[in-house]
Amino acid sequence: MNIDGHARAADVMEYAHKQSVRVPADEQAQVVQQVLGSRLAAAALGLKDTRTLSSWARGGPIRSGEGEHRLQVLFRVVTAVSGAFSPAVAAAFLRGSNPTLGDQAPMIVLADSPPAAAETRILSAVEALLSA
Repeated sequence: MNIDGHARAADVMEYAHKQSVRVPADEQAQVVQQVLGSRLAAAALGLKDTRTLSSWARGGPIRSGEGEHRLQVLFRVVTAVSGAFSPAVAAAFLRGSNPTLGDQAPMIVLADSPPAAAETRILSAVEALLSA
């Protein structure tokens, strides 16, 4: 890892974090739907189907704190990876087996783990990708 790569990774992560707390939930849902497609985004959020995500994108209520936290983490990952690379890389990153996550896909970690624990693990994997 070089110093420039590290600085760039830190800048990307900081921007993604700021966006994840500034952008309203409905816009976050729209972005993850647009970048990942409804099915991949809903699966990463641990939702049973795409209707819930579509409702969130239209401004519908997010009925659980965990759902809102997962959306914020997913949006942060999508913002960072698609900003540094491309939307296609963001989708591939979320779907693919990741050595930083014990060879699990980030979307599985996010869907199946408590969001606070998943957030720490997934953001470490994003940082590793950005710093490579």
